[in-house]
Amino acid sequence: MGEMQEVAFSEFLQRPTETIDKLTSSPRQALRIENGGGEDDFVLTTVSRAAQGDRLVKIAGDFLRAILSDPVLRSSQLVDLLPQVFPWVRYLPDGDQREFARELAAGWDASEDVGSPAFVLQLITEWSNTAHIYTDPELLMALSSPMDEQA
Repeated sequence: MGEMQEVAFSEFLQRPTETIDKLTSSPRQALRIENGGGEDDFVLTTVSRAAQGDRLVKIAGDFLRAILSDPVLRSSQLVDLLPQVFPWVRYLPDGDQREFARELAAGWDASEDVGSPAFVLQLITEWSNTAHIYTDPELLMALSSPMDEQA
């Protein structure tokens, strides 16, 4: 998440004014609230900073969707650009690289429609796992071989 000031959850509860002062004086206008109970930590930010982040993500998403929706761009330039974002894509066969680009476009739209990045992030994870299989010849052979039908 990058460098971010941190405060303990108990400090946030016991000294909220000081915590808010830390928040407003931090360059990122965000604080990591450490939740010592083994749960995920929290991020406290201002509404305006969260809105800026949301807007930037939406613009980037719209831009990517526009590129991904153009079959010419997707089939030529996009496949060449994917390794800059996903270095592991180099291990996929050419046809799988194009399929990943196609599924990424569809997945991005699906994630936008349901308002959650979970689907597209899962898709990226699955394709990354597939690429890792291609880096291990023994694993690739084992997974490519017909299953033994003995039960």
